[in-house]
Amino acid sequence: MLSNNNDTTLSKTITFLRLPLIVAVVFIHTQLDDVMINGTALVHEGQFPVYGLLNHVVTNEFARIAVPLFFFISGFLFFYRSGFSLGIYGQKLKKRVRTLLVPYIFWNVVVLLLILLSQLFLSSMLSGRNKLVVDYDWLDWLDLFWSFRDGMPVCYQFWFIRDLMVVVLFSPILHPLIKYGKVFGVLALGVLWLFNVWFEVPGFSITAFFFFAFGAWFSMNRRDFTVDFRPMRWSATLIYLAWVVLDTCLWEYKLVDFDYVHKAGIVVGLVAVVSWTAYGITKGRLRVSAFLAGSSFFVYAYHGMPVALVVKYWVRCLFPMSEWTMIAGYLLIPFFIVGVGVCLYALLHKYLPALTALVTGGR
Repeated sequence: MLSNNNDTTLSKTITFLRLPLIVAVVFIHTQLDDVMINGTALVHEGQFPVYGLLNHVVTNEFARIAVPLFFFISGFLFFYRSGFSLGIYGQKLKKRVRTLLVPYIFWNVVVLLLILLSQLFLSSMLSGRNKLVVDYDWLDWLDLFWSFRDGMPVCYQFWFIRDLMVVVLFSPILHPLIKYGKVFGVLALGVLWLFNVWFEVPGFSITAFFFFAFGAWFSMNRRDFTVDFRPMRWSATLIYLAWVVLDTCLWEYKLVDFDYVHKAGIVVGLVAVVSWTAYGITKGRLRVSAFLAGSSFFVYAYHGMPVALVVKYWVRCLFPMSEWTMIAGYLLIPFFIVGVGVCLYALLHKYLPALTALVTGGR
């Protein structure tokens, strides 16, 4: 149960996880295969099998826990220590205009401007697969902020913020589902997510709805998930590692029909990550940095185009690539991007604190 004694551990666990989960997101977006410059593919998918295996294990297994866990935490915090009424719902929406909608609009505009500038001044580094901004028609302009390419906004990593805003809007439907359906309502969403039984509409992600509801269930039932998960840390870890091996074998032999195995592993991995983080904090082995946690949203918001640009320069400068240069780039580039992001955040936070607060939602 939630109690004042456990609040500190709970808060510290959530705060500590923010930057490591963003680092995982940057790893997901650091892809050195299928790199195209001026319409020419410099690296083909499957060309380097050792890199491909490492990329799969880190990106498609371990790092894939990050986004569901963010939705889980968001759902928990949305209902944390508050009831739910029309008035409270309005207050929560008003707050999320500042924390979600304003940064969402700002960063999509920034990326659009960066795309325009790159097309004007860095055309030699572009893939040649994308439409020029000057050629956009009215449909392109309408889609920029919602489903510009592959179901994502122009600032592609902000699909998470878009889907989070949608699920927040639908929280009056989720609330009675969780309150009266109890754990069975959440399980129903989990089954839909597990077997991908859902409609394909950008913004209405079953991943968002399930994990948001999963986190909300703990909050609405006044349960501390760090306390509930902590005793499972060893069992969850061993099961998850075995699951990763199984899922990697299925991937290696191209048995793609077993997607539900991968998804089940995400839930177990989520429990393992939270339980070990909470354990480390209670034992004093992990320490929370308010500054690094505060920088996480900025790193998340800014990293999309820089990581793509650095990947292209890495491949072009070291071409022809080898297994070692592929692996080195994959391991080094995310930390370089995160490091630069943290430094930029520090400078902006020091010299332009009001602007920094605006573009990061006051975090």
